[in-house]
Amino acid sequence: MPGTYRRGYDVVFACTGGRKMTGPGAPLPTADLAHIMDHTRELWESCRGARILVTGGTGLVGSWMLESALHANQALGLDMEITSLVRDRARFDATFPHLAASASLTLCEGDVRTFDPPTLNFTHIVHTASAASRAEVTQNPEGVVELIERGTDHVLEIARAGVGVRFLQMSSGSVYGPQPSGLPAFTEACAATADRADPRQRFGAAKRRAEQAGEAVVSAGVGFVSARAFALVGPRLPLDADFALGNFLGDARAGRPITITSDGTVERSWIYMADLTAWCWTLLQRGTPGRAYNVGSEEAMSLWDAAQRVARLPDTPVRVERLREPSPGAEPSRYIPDIARARDELGLDAWIPFDDAIRRTWGWLRNLPI
Repeated sequence: MPGTYRRGYDVVFACTGGRKMTGPGAPLPTADLAHIMDHTRELWESCRGARILVTGGTGLVGSWMLESALHANQALGLDMEITSLVRDRARFDATFPHLAASASLTLCEGDVRTFDPPTLNFTHIVHTASAASRAEVTQNPEGVVELIERGTDHVLEIARAGVGVRFLQMSSGSVYGPQPSGLPAFTEACAATADRADPRQRFGAAKRRAEQAGEAVVSAGVGFVSARAFALVGPRLPLDADFALGNFLGDARAGRPITITSDGTVERSWIYMADLTAWCWTLLQRGTPGRAYNVGSEEAMSLWDAAQRVARLPDTPVRVERLREPSPGAEPSRYIPDIARARDELGLDAWIPFDDAIRRTWGWLRNLPI
């Protein structure tokens, strides 16, 4: 089929030829893949012979989902067939040669709004191909909204062509809009009130519209579940984009002062990517259709405190600077999830605490070229 191709190696990592790979697409740490397996092993038996579609395979979440699935497939002999939609096949090849070499993986190149997959007979779909940077949202807001909404509609059409397809939508905590003063954390019972008219909230509003489209097809037999992801940390997190913690790590890795472009009082919490990946596989297979689940950590801290911890990671610690001092008595803004639903219904938790998460990420970064 046009836009689709397969690679012919049975061993996922064979193409490295024993060489130590570097760069953002370097293999994930073996300890992280083992951690994911420890928390998902019992789920994989139900995926024996499964046909899985992962959209956005080049992205942060998509590449973790792909690599963990290929690892489980090989380790457990599951005979799964995995298809991934990528925007640029050559880029995926160059970035993730160890994944592209797998005989279990079919790459489909195209636009999420219009792509033609090699089959419609999928059993599981993981839809991650709707992320957008702050620059994209600012420069082309309507294009980003269309990508999210039309892209989800198209992938849902593919899901409806199957029978009993399990569908995971990677959504965002931004669907809630700004966190109200006095609210300690967002629960899923909070109204998703992101305002489409506000450029800063347009992304969250589009994500909510995509969730609603999925909720509407549950009655047609699609096992649609939304994962509302909050802040993330781990290998492959961009170091020069819209992720504050990624920027802190990038500064520390370059040996320069960590610069906070605010007063640093904003409170966040971060879930490590190995935990997030284990959560996503669990939500895909065991989440209640039509429900949304917050995905994150409840270990809240200010950006200033997080930066201070990152600053101590290098052999020679770096300084932390902020562009303005906090205003006395001002209440800090927060962006924190309540994860009781995922914990109580599915036994999920943020098993890897923040300090361990940044140490693991730092260990992976140290092996990459500056």
